[in-house]
Amino acid sequence: MEPRNLHPVDFVVLATIDGTSTPQTDCVWYNGQLFESLADFRDKWDNNQVTPLNVEFPQMRIIDDTIDKNYQRPPIEVEPDGKRYSIKDQTVTSDHWKFSFGISPTHGPQLYDIRYKGDLIVYELGLQEICVFYSSSEPFGRFANYFDSIVMIGRNMRTLVPGVDCPSHATFIDATWMSETSNKPFTSKKAICVFEHNTGIPLRRHYAANEFPSGYFEGAPNVVLVLRMIGTLVNYDYIFDFIFYQNGAFETKVTSSGIIVSSFKTAGSKYGFQVNEQALGTVHNHFFNFKVDLDIGGAQNSYSTYNIEVDEVPNPFSKATPASNWFQEKIVKVDYTTERDAALKFDFNIPKYHIFYNEDNLDEFGNVRAYRLLPKGFAKQVLPEGVGNEPGCSWTRYQMAVTKRKENEPYSSSKYVTYDGENPTVDFEGFIGNENIINEDLVAWVTVGLHHIPRQEDIPIMTTPGSEVSFYLLPFNYFPEDPSVGIGDNVRLQYDGPYSPLRIIANSTSNSIDCKPPKSCSVEDLTKNPEMFIPRPDH
Repeated sequence: MEPRNLHPVDFVVLATIDGTSTPQTDCVWYNGQLFESLADFRDKWDNNQVTPLNVEFPQMRIIDDTIDKNYQRPPIEVEPDGKRYSIKDQTVTSDHWKFSFGISPTHGPQLYDIRYKGDLIVYELGLQEICVFYSSSEPFGRFANYFDSIVMIGRNMRTLVPGVDCPSHATFIDATWMSETSNKPFTSKKAICVFEHNTGIPLRRHYAANEFPSGYFEGAPNVVLVLRMIGTLVNYDYIFDFIFYQNGAFETKVTSSGIIVSSFKTAGSKYGFQVNEQALGTVHNHFFNFKVDLDIGGAQNSYSTYNIEVDEVPNPFSKATPASNWFQEKIVKVDYTTERDAALKFDFNIPKYHIFYNEDNLDEFGNVRAYRLLPKGFAKQVLPEGVGNEPGCSWTRYQMAVTKRKENEPYSSSKYVTYDGENPTVDFEGFIGNENIINEDLVAWVTVGLHHIPRQEDIPIMTTPGSEVSFYLLPFNYFPEDPSVGIGDNVRLQYDGPYSPLRIIANSTSNSIDCKPPKSCSVEDLTKNPEMFIPRPDH
């Protein structure tokens, strides 16, 4: 039977486990009825006061179209001239980017010392916590408030499958850490991959047929450098991508897959839709918190927004009587002086750019040389503050909070938060005070997320389209022009004169591959040491 999460039975036992004595049963839930104890359940069962629950053992579905007799392999990417990046001592270096990476056993992927063309952009960027809160009428689904640090997020970054999890031409890297159950380090083979990828959309392009003197085309393919890790945290799989663009932009992205958790079909339509013979896919949320320690032009930074507001101005060109006004947009700069001021609860009524900069780092026009944080996955936490386990994820109250960096505030959560939600060991709300954040070493705590109402198409394994959330760091007046103008992938087409032939200006004008590319990784490689990938069950 797989996956088991899709075949719930309406039978739950609540037990008290204090670690010092034999677990004690508190109550029993069976077929929509609550019983005070196991003895109460047994007595009522013996006296025919319980309606039996009849559930057929699920049968594995067989899908006929999984084997295609006329199968054609999908496209693959090759590196015709070899790797355009290098990796040494967990540091990746490409033409313009350089960064170091690691995995925190508790918190997961971490990046350090992110530089573009030698300039430090981010001192530290790392996942902090993932929380998933479910809703249901039955107890298992109702009280399923998960903080994934309890299972050690980093230790669940496991072996990646070439050709599925990462392209076959990727560089695969092992991850090693200590386990509380062993005195020897544990190694997860091929838990990290690095690769270049042509996204299939231009990085930029323009077609100017009528431009003097003879027209031109100029553009570049959007080839990105990607660092990827995938964590399987009980039922969900999270794909963590750190994407480096050739124009100095940087994206942090999380994509969800895996298996939904369900309640028994009688749990109630206000909590979800029935997705198979006995399961209701219940509504839940996914929230991810990241620490982003920016150093734009130095460690001392400030945070401002450029708000986009309505500009009503007189219209002297109007011949109407009385003269009408004209409505357009204007930029209003807002500076944030304290941590409390910079605890953002997103308001769609006020569009804004989030800007980080060093006030002494100006360009020739007097603009601050800045980086913009662009969210692509803000979600609202709808639960009331201070109730239930919500205090354990108080960072979900804010889509972003900017604080002064402190050595005693290294993480926004802890591995203990599942058990101390009402009085968390790490109280993120306490990070947000009235300290000055002008010309200080700043940290942006960024929360992205989504609300998930499961559908039948989410089974048996949820697909990734539409499940991704991300945020970008984009140069904003940091460079005098697009810094990718001089990259080697540029292509320009032009006529040198009215009657001259079309000239191609590019480092390569052919896609031909004169020799067979070097051997890449394949799924067959996993058979050489299979138990490092899927441990065999204990017999």
